[in-house]
Amino acid sequence: MFKLIVRSHEGATATAELSSRPITLGRAETCDVVLRSDGEVSRVHAEVWLDEHGRVLVADKDSKNGTRVDNGEAFRNDVRPANQWIRVGDYELEILGGRVGAIDDTQTIFQPDEDTTGTGNTRYYPSTRHLDLSQQRLSLLMSLTERIGGAFEQKQLLEQALDACCEALGFERGLIVLRTPRGDPELPVTRNVERDESGAYKVSRTLINRALVDGQRAVVNNPAVDLVDNLTESLVRFPICSALCVPITHRDEILGAMYGDRITRAATYSSEDVDFLAAIARQVGVGLANLRLFKAHLQAEKMYLELDRARTIQRALLPHGPLEMGRVILDGHNEPSSAVGGDYFDYFDLGGDRVGLTIADVTGHGLPAALMMANFQAAVRVALTAEIPLPELGTRLNRLICENTGSSIFITGIVGRLDTVTGAVEYINAGHPAPLLLRGEQVRPGDDGRSLPLGIEPDEKFSVQWIEPSAELDAALFYTDGLTEAANPAGHLLDVAPVMDALAAAPARSTEALLRTTLNLVRHHLADNKNNDDLTLLALQYAQ
Repeated sequence: MFKLIVRSHEGATATAELSSRPITLGRAETCDVVLRSDGEVSRVHAEVWLDEHGRVLVADKDSKNGTRVDNGEAFRNDVRPANQWIRVGDYELEILGGRVGAIDDTQTIFQPDEDTTGTGNTRYYPSTRHLDLSQQRLSLLMSLTERIGGAFEQKQLLEQALDACCEALGFERGLIVLRTPRGDPELPVTRNVERDESGAYKVSRTLINRALVDGQRAVVNNPAVDLVDNLTESLVRFPICSALCVPITHRDEILGAMYGDRITRAATYSSEDVDFLAAIARQVGVGLANLRLFKAHLQAEKMYLELDRARTIQRALLPHGPLEMGRVILDGHNEPSSAVGGDYFDYFDLGGDRVGLTIADVTGHGLPAALMMANFQAAVRVALTAEIPLPELGTRLNRLICENTGSSIFITGIVGRLDTVTGAVEYINAGHPAPLLLRGEQVRPGDDGRSLPLGIEPDEKFSVQWIEPSAELDAALFYTDGLTEAANPAGHLLDVAPVMDALAAAPARSTEALLRTTLNLVRHHLADNKNNDDLTLLALQYAQ
């Protein structure tokens, strides 16, 4: 009777009997053998059965990652004979009950499972060789898995694993070394390993390098006898009587190596011993990968908290509410596309019935743009006074940005002054959209007269534009291009014409009505889309 022994990467086992009726393998609960918790396994991954000649046949059911038999490559949507092993994702299924051989000399059914190299009692096993563990070793491995699963520090995990290796395999000395992201080894975790006069650890670097570079497992028994022609300096000098060394892997990545030896008397280590050490190393690899994910999660949480604090600081830099002075009311809205953004608006009392106002858009998004915005806002607050000529202010700000930022950083913006008695606004426009002026039922853009954005040309000149109050002028709306370039699901930009139409139809001309009408329009246009640009509005209302 042929049986299929199912082994997961955690070491758990299950048994299924083979017959002419196909057994289905996969993640789905309807499968005969359910392979859970493995993203590489398809819902119905493969089928296994015995044909009329007593062969085990494996059919891949067009799985996403393919099926492997014995030591062969992965295949999809095909049928292959299997002699000893079937591999589905991280699951290894062993065929027991008799040798399933070739039917004739023209077809090769059996492929050797291991390709060992070495001399005498020393063997090197390739990384593709399967692990063969006894039930007792599997129990020990599961116990170790529980222990290292509760380790949240790398050193703690490695020390627990090394202690388990020394105890289970009788090592007198042990060492675990990990590779850095650059591929260099880190300082190892050791047990009873001394350094020589040069500071190097007294272990076999040859065995460790073969594990780190080639992913090979090694068993060394009595090296003085069976490595006469290939005896390394470390094996002679230290001396080492017997040793085991395996790579620490996760999926296809070599993370490090585990090494243990005896120096007082040799132990006769078997292939099962090196398999057991390799199984421990696999669990260490899983533990290290989990630690990576845990640390990445903590880092992401830390970054989220930092961005949240940055957003709080950025909001604090904006005006805390509407400003009402003389015959004008000012109010604004800022909506970054990410946690923080590069847009901002500002208004503040300059004294002498004057109010400074600004709306600006720094290139880019996120934290770099937000830092630049904060610096620009501080510069405007210092430089904009009730008396300074605005063209001179523009020249100062432009040169400051040109001298202190890269060529890819620039700022579009409007910086101006408002007379709260007459309602007149004078401003300079550095590459920014012109404000929209509301006169009765008419809405039209204000004077353009735009210069280049700040930070492009050090000698750029700036001219003054005006908004002259009149009986017909009710309000004005300043905005950034996050309004007109908002894209709907079809990719169409909002543009300025629908904004003008919506403002013309607005039932009121208050700052609140202007902001609400504009935001409702852009959100209706975006539908389920997220705005990919920061959006900022600055509304000006004239009290009649």
